[in-house]
Amino acid sequence: MTKKINNIELLSDGGVNPTTNIHEEKLWKILFDDADTRLLGRNQMIHYLSKGTVPAKTVHSFKKWDITTTMGNQVRTWVIVYDDKSHVQLVNKDFYALISNGHKNEMEEIKDAHTSPTNPVLFTEKVTTVEEKQEVEEFRNKVINEVGNNDNPNFYSNEKISV
Repeated sequence: MTKKINNIELLSDGGVNPTTNIHEEKLWKILFDDADTRLLGRNQMIHYLSKGTVPAKTVHSFKKWDITTTMGNQVRTWVIVYDDKSHVQLVNKDFYALISNGHKNEMEEIKDAHTSPTNPVLFTEKVTTVEEKQEVEEFRNKVINEVGNNDNPNFYSNEKISV
């Protein structure tokens, strides 16, 4: 939802949530500036509102209020009630920004969870010195020569050992 939200419509008849394929009493249809739409259920709306709230608070409920002024103008506001029983009333622009921010925070958490640290063994400079490499090579040659000479009575091959 990095797109700009133009409007949110309440589908009071409900419908089938496309994400969960479960019938919900109320769905919210989010209309974006590029004419794209998305349906969200109550839980997903609350989730995005909670993720978007700074400082972090858990949303208990939210409600759309259409207010008629004394001059006859219509003003839509949104009331959000938090678990600590505090509340806030927002105009459309701020409410839409809160949902967008919650979605952005959610995507960042998912991205951070799926990035793994780089393996330092694979992506660092080799630390073995030339002298150490020479020592390892000499030891390797010594072992190869000892295995080639089966005169050693302490040397056992796999065929001679029975368990």
